[in-house]
Amino acid sequence: MPAPEIEAAVIAQIRTVLTSPEAVTAVVRQIQRNGAEIDEAATVMAMGRLNDVWDQLFPVERHRITNLMIERIDLVHTGEMQGIRVKWRELGWNALLGEFAPKGIGAELLEVENP
Repeated sequence: MPAPEIEAAVIAQIRTVLTSPEAVTAVVRQIQRNGAEIDEAATVMAMGRLNDVWDQLFPVERHRITNLMIERIDLVHTGEMQGIRVKWRELGWNALLGEFAPKGIGAELLEVENP
């Protein structure tokens, strides 16, 4: 797969995770398994905020966030189907969501963008 197609597929996966109720629940459970206390409602809000500002972030910031969320990307080729398999990073979600929680830097960015 050409690099732009891989990047587009990764971004699509990130956006799906940020907006899917099942993915939000999985993220909450994973953070809780790592011993952190987390409020599910705050997590839903934080992930939604990150999704809302994604296109406005500088590329270097998107890269940093992607590295926090994703550990590995594998190309999958089965028969005539090509795609990617994303291995999400277990650590990093808690710190990332903290940035976009109420009163976090991401929340402040949204307030500045949408007064």
